[in-house]
Amino acid sequence: MSTDVFLARAHAERPSAWIADAVFLAHARSLVASDAELSNLLAGDLFLACACAHGVEAAIVALDKEHLARVREFAASVDSSPEFVRELTQRLRARLLVADGDKPARIASYTGRGSLGGWVRVSAVRLARDISRSERAGAAREQDEDLRPEEIDPELGYLKRAYGEAVSRAVQEALASVEGQTRTLLKMHYVDGLSIDQVGVAFGVSRATSARMLAAARATLVTGIRERLATMVGVGAEEADSLLAFVRSRLDVSLARALKTAG
Repeated sequence: MSTDVFLARAHAERPSAWIADAVFLAHARSLVASDAELSNLLAGDLFLACACAHGVEAAIVALDKEHLARVREFAASVDSSPEFVRELTQRLRARLLVADGDKPARIASYTGRGSLGGWVRVSAVRLARDISRSERAGAAREQDEDLRPEEIDPELGYLKRAYGEAVSRAVQEALASVEGQTRTLLKMHYVDGLSIDQVGVAFGVSRATSARMLAAARATLVTGIRERLATMVGVGAEEADSLLAFVRSRLDVSLARALKTAG
């Protein structure tokens, strides 16, 4: 097949303005041994995936509408609850569209030899099973096993020994009160290790908005933890401030562990 015919097939299905022909052809040629094998590729689907890998907003919108909107259907065999589907959709979007250091976004690995819809379905089911397994395995783990007094200053070490169990309970209960998009955002950041920029891509928002979302989620959690600790522990104002400092000093570790455990 000539490259002109291959490009014509792609343009018949997708807007040619999305990405330069030279860029698309270079990507397609990296997947085959010769131009003659281009006829084996689904040009329109490959064009969409290539454009998404290059961050073309219109292409990402098309991916959302045509494929990611079907995540509930894809996840039905694992968990079709609204909360699970919402989390799966956001995490799948991040997995497919967010680059990892020098590695391109995962959608760039789509080869065009099968339908993009089928490829997204397989990715969704695999991720759904991973999330479900993580939830089951996490239920049996200790949340704060590495909060060792010797790793922090003497005062905070005392607070860990005296109130470590209360802190774990407070973190768990505060997290349990957080649902929907906020919970998914926290998982992406603390469990999956996505940066503020990457979370922004996953949620389709700017970096500034992503940073505000994360700051608001942390503030809500800290407030919830403090309120629960006050009820559980019943300490004086000075010790309460020190206890809150302990919580803040280890919040990232505690959240990562608690979110893995809670699923």
